[in-house]
Amino acid sequence: MKTALWMVSALVALSGVPAIANPILFAPTGNTLTTGQFRAEAAFSPDNEHGKYFWLGAGLLQFEANLIRFESPTGKKENLIGMQWNFLPETLLTPGISFGVKDIASESEEGIGGYLAITKHISTDTVVPLVKDFSATAGVGVGGIKGLFAGFEAKLPLGFFVQGEYDSHDLNAAVGWQPVSMFRVKAYSLRKEFFFGAELVPILF
Repeated sequence: MKTALWMVSALVALSGVPAIANPILFAPTGNTLTTGQFRAEAAFSPDNEHGKYFWLGAGLLQFEANLIRFESPTGKKENLIGMQWNFLPETLLTPGISFGVKDIASESEEGIGGYLAITKHISTDTVVPLVKDFSATAGVGVGGIKGLFAGFEAKLPLGFFVQGEYDSHDLNAAVGWQPVSMFRVKAYSLRKEFFFGAELVPILF
């Protein structure tokens, strides 16, 4: 079984499917980090008026542990711990499908939620030449993730990109620039408020 899982991971790595952030912003995707991969991200509001967010994630085979941390201006902290299983890795022919649990400790107002997420990269070169890569995500959740959610990431020329989502509660978006392969700077609209920050793109240690 272990050998089979490693073979699946290797096939995905060789399939030519580009990496996608997980989650997009708050909405999970059908893909996960794999063994040795780690990602980190931080978003700050001007003068800490609306607090700050931190994202962390690490992968092992087709499983991922992740954390979304929110620190309010008053000092209140929420740690949304999640676990995700990449049931079907994305390939050139099939979408990535994952099952997961968000906010296991139920620290947020919404509480613990379970979900199914599906993600697929779509070739857009012939239709929209300016879009170098496009990935679409859709899913459904229960509990703290109420019903349907969806999102996308579009990579543009010169390292620019756009992200957007409906996370079953709010519309969120980000625009950014990736000057090097491992690092991106971003401006966000999260929960109807402006944030700025940076992301360490999933890397393999």
